[in-house]
Amino acid sequence: MAELLIERQPNDRSSRLHRNNICLAIISATVGFIVSPLFFRNSYSSPLTILQKERIINGKIPASCSQNNYIIDNEIAIPYFLQDVGQYLSKFQCTGSENNIETWEERLCIFYNTCYDVNTDRFHYFQSTQRKAKPVFYDSKRRMIYGFSNKDGIKNFVSLASRGGAPWSVINGPYPSKNFTRLHHLHNLMQSTFAFQNIAHGLWEDLGSISYSMDRMSITDQNLVIMHSNKIPKTLLFETYQQYVIPALTKNPMVEFRTYVQSFHTKHVCFDRLIVGGQMSVFPKSKIKENHGREALFYNWRSKIIKYNGFNPNFVPQKHHIIVTNKSISEWAHPGSKRHRAIVNLEEVEKFIKLTYPTISVEVIEWHTIPFNKQIEKLLNTTILITPCGGVSLIIPMLPNGAHAIVMDYYVTKTAHGYLKGETGSMEGALLNHITHVRKQYYQIYGKQDYEFDYPGATDAREASSIILNMTRLQLLIDKALEEVEP
Repeated sequence: MAELLIERQPNDRSSRLHRNNICLAIISATVGFIVSPLFFRNSYSSPLTILQKERIINGKIPASCSQNNYIIDNEIAIPYFLQDVGQYLSKFQCTGSENNIETWEERLCIFYNTCYDVNTDRFHYFQSTQRKAKPVFYDSKRRMIYGFSNKDGIKNFVSLASRGGAPWSVINGPYPSKNFTRLHHLHNLMQSTFAFQNIAHGLWEDLGSISYSMDRMSITDQNLVIMHSNKIPKTLLFETYQQYVIPALTKNPMVEFRTYVQSFHTKHVCFDRLIVGGQMSVFPKSKIKENHGREALFYNWRSKIIKYNGFNPNFVPQKHHIIVTNKSISEWAHPGSKRHRAIVNLEEVEKFIKLTYPTISVEVIEWHTIPFNKQIEKLLNTTILITPCGGVSLIIPMLPNGAHAIVMDYYVTKTAHGYLKGETGSMEGALLNHITHVRKQYYQIYGKQDYEFDYPGATDAREASSIILNMTRLQLLIDKALEEVEP
């Protein structure tokens, strides 16, 4: 059971002297989505607000609501300016460019004491009215910038989505004196990009970025509230995230932002800590060539997911097990296509491995047919994974320490994505090269003999071809894996 700590200020100004700290119990993602899938579908738009409203109306205040036990807060806090006592002033800290206001897409920030106006759909930033204005940004070209008003031109300060798809900023304004709700727990505002249809982007970009952001800013709160800035996609993938992935970040399910803030029935909703931006692009070579320095972020996120689902992230198998991925279905497949980025001669591959390595157990798996937690269990017991490229290969980080992954490349028929025509391209290399606990071997593609187009008329082998594995070369890579895991 998770708790959301709030402080509610009603319309009546005289009642300010009688404020109470209210703890609202909300249904956790673990209970809400495993016990009752039907309830999940019916209340998906805002699983937080149902119990919140009830608790406020009934006026019940749960016990043990000390502010000392719900969030980590260990930084300098010494009063000096007496005229500011009792005032709520905003501040923020960022990582990313703090010298160029235009480089906002990769910026990550935590805002303290900022309020959202439900009526105007704007976030407000509060500065002291008793002293001379202080700069909020130091731009190399425009010099010191003193506020977030429109005249200062800070229209885009961070992006709520990867690849700059959802610009966000605040504006200057006074802290509300009435009709507001103050939320003490850490909140995150984000917007998913491709998570609704691609688990790789959902795991390692959209949701992974929340974990990375908290690690990068050295902040944590197990009662974090993740607010999706628009409608939460109603897809099976998002059900998977709510059940198996989001609980690795917080006890609370993801909520839709507007439904959530409107549930408090106050004009303003104020956040003690709001983390925004930091949505990473980890795949496209147009955005990033390699993920240098992010290795620990990826490993920590992988370990959080594994641990939440009841397994030991440090588990190491004691006997060999080979898994071959059967990519039998893909939402990205061309209409009428017989396959999409699959292994053409899969049956031959299975027979060859079983015949060549008779003492090793071999399994061919269609991953989409297995619940996510069972996928993790199988992967943790795997020593060698053989998989096509594409989203299906992004289960590789769930492998145990020291495992090997043999990943198919694609033949570059069009110069793009950092590769020249005629080269062998590693589709997820920018990320996989930085999954350091797994040894990667790339099954390279040298020409037409190594692939087959998925449908007549296709010309781009990256997007529309499947791989024909050569048994001699495959054995070479398997033997290398077996050799390197020798004690």
